[in-house]
Amino acid sequence: MLYTIVNGLLFNITWFVIVTTESAIIAPIVAVLHLSIHFALMGKGYQEVKVIAQVALIGAIVDQLVFYFGVFNVAGRAALPPLWLFCLWPVLGTTLMHAFSSLQGRFVLAALLGGVGGTASFIAGTRLTSVAFESALFGPIIIFIVWAVVFPLLLQIPRLNSR
Repeated sequence: MLYTIVNGLLFNITWFVIVTTESAIIAPIVAVLHLSIHFALMGKGYQEVKVIAQVALIGAIVDQLVFYFGVFNVAGRAALPPLWLFCLWPVLGTTLMHAFSSLQGRFVLAALLGGVGGTASFIAGTRLTSVAFESALFGPIIIFIVWAVVFPLLLQIPRLNSR
């Protein structure tokens, strides 16, 4: 239980630092520091390394798609997703076998929490950074749908890697 709380707290601190700095230099350093602390305290070895790598890859694809399809812009212009945004994905990956592990196999709850939590995270991120929704109405709706689908799927990655 303690590790679950520490994992969730560490994720939120890291998210806040990466988002508020918006730095292509600081974000990777903070993400590596997060991963180092995570594995020193509660890492689950090679299986978890694979999970985190797969989450990062899926995240890079998701980010590319939502930026490509114009859900987001940077400083009012179409852009590629910033590097600091990608750095959040491996950090999220560290929660799937810990803070969010109880959601594995609970698809409806995971979809609901993914949709609400993902949307809330992106709304907060758009208020703290130069990344903005292209449409203040449709952007959050699209992100809700994306995260309601992606989050339950991400939660299956640890199970698929345990075979």
